[in-house]
Amino acid sequence: MSLKKIAIALALAVLASIPAQAGSFGVYGSYWEPDDADSSTGYGARIGFEFVKVLEFEFRGTHYGDFQSTVTPTDVKVEAIPLDGGLRVNFLPTAAVNPYIGAGVTYYFLDSEDASIENETGIYGVAGLDFGSEHTRFFLEAMWRKLDATIAIGSFDTDATLDGFAANTGFNWRW
Repeated sequence: MSLKKIAIALALAVLASIPAQAGSFGVYGSYWEPDDADSSTGYGARIGFEFVKVLEFEFRGTHYGDFQSTVTPTDVKVEAIPLDGGLRVNFLPTAAVNPYIGAGVTYYFLDSEDASIENETGIYGVAGLDFGSEHTRFFLEAMWRKLDATIAIGSFDTDATLDGFAANTGFNWRW
């Protein structure tokens, strides 16, 4: 059996066992206001896996359409897709209202038709509340994103600090 077939079989086994683990899945709308760019709205999804009742490993992906950088001589539209991975602490995981905090690392897929911009890494911190029934919950959260990028237009390069506040709201399903 080839190494490729073994890797595919292991990946399928892991994916098939995920529903048996305690966790959550959510979808949300998002708003991000970076320092050196105009604000942008977007949408995303997240999935979490519990280690213990109060500690969850979480992955998120968010899509922000076009926001305009304010550090270049001309307006530059940038598309950002941050993929986040981190830990989340649920303070009251079985209560009707659960406050939580979390932090992690982000890989940003960045693209622009007007300029050259490289993909970057960053960090984030999050605090929020989820509330509702045992399996279906509504959530509100505030997030701080840290991102430094370089935008190049022809021979002109400039550093952009895209740190900023983000807010997410959506629905989460637990199993």
